[in-house]
Order: sequence, then C-alpha cells, then structure tokens
Amino acid sequence: MSARPSGYREENGKRKLRLSKTPGLIRVRWSRELPSDPSSCTVTKNAAGQYHVCFVCTEEAHQLPRADGEGGDLEPVGVDLGIESLITLSTGEKVGNPRWFESEQERLCHEQQKLSRKEKGLGGLSNNRERQRKRVAKVHQHIQDRRKDFIEKLTTRLAHDFDVI
Repeated sequence: MSARPSGYREENGKRKLRLSKTPGLIRVRWSRELPSDPSSCTVTKNAAGQYHVCFVCTEEAHQLPRADGEGGDLEPVGVDLGIESLITLSTGEKVGNPRWFESEQERLCHEQQKLSRKEKGLGGLSNNRERQRKRVAKVHQHIQDRRKDFIEKLTTRLAHDFDVI
C-alpha cells in the first residue's frame, strides 16, 4: 500500500505515524531518524505478518572525493564469487559461506511437519493452521534476515577497507 504520510505525533515520548486513508495512529519502531519530512511512504507486509514502512525523503547529495590516486596509491581488490567460499579476494582472503539454511534446516523441518499435520478446516480457514503457517514463515524470514545481515556487513567492510573494488 502506498500512501502519503499525514503527520507524526508524539505520545509519552514515542513517535507515532498517521497515514492517510488509515484510521488512528500506528506505533512504529524507528530504525533511524528521518533526514527530512517524507514525501511519500510504502507499507508492505511479509508472509510472517510483519509490516515495514519505506519513506521517500529528499536530501542534498554530497559528492565524494574522486578516487583517482592523486593523493596516494589506491588499494584495489578483486572479488570472485564462489560456492565453497562465498567470496575470494585478490589479497588471498577467503570468506566462507555460512550456509544459513543448513543451520536452520532442522527447526524449519520440525515447523513444516507440524504445519502438514494441521487440518485445513472449513474453506481452508483454521486458526491453528494459520498460526503454524506464520511460524514457518518466521523461520524463513529469520534465515533471510541472517543472510541479508551477513552480506550487508561484508560489503560495508569491503567498501571501507578498499578504495577500488
């Protein structure tokens, strides 16, 4: 759902969000401060039942200094993607593949097995089955979040440590 945020409000020191076409205020766990007032936002819901809000804000762009090596030698690195080791750098460093799915496979198998035993109910509407489906979706979301976190930390480290990739 895309909407224009109609405003913010603080109650007892907690910021809340009001969206157009939505009654009431929405409690939000803010990951960081917004750089400016948002022009629009998009609300999404994943299979695990979690909502996420993405704001569109305007901010002045700051140009980074050009990496042409005039001030000193640049430190370049080559990256090779693989299967056994996730990446191999030209410096010889290998970053292993954490294999997040394999580490969570037993838990996922157990939750999926419990889901398969639940009855679908009349018209496919069973509260117990829906509750278990959300548990399975949360395990999948946990695996996805761990992968994303690992990759983002790795790319941030590479961008910080090397001038040219």
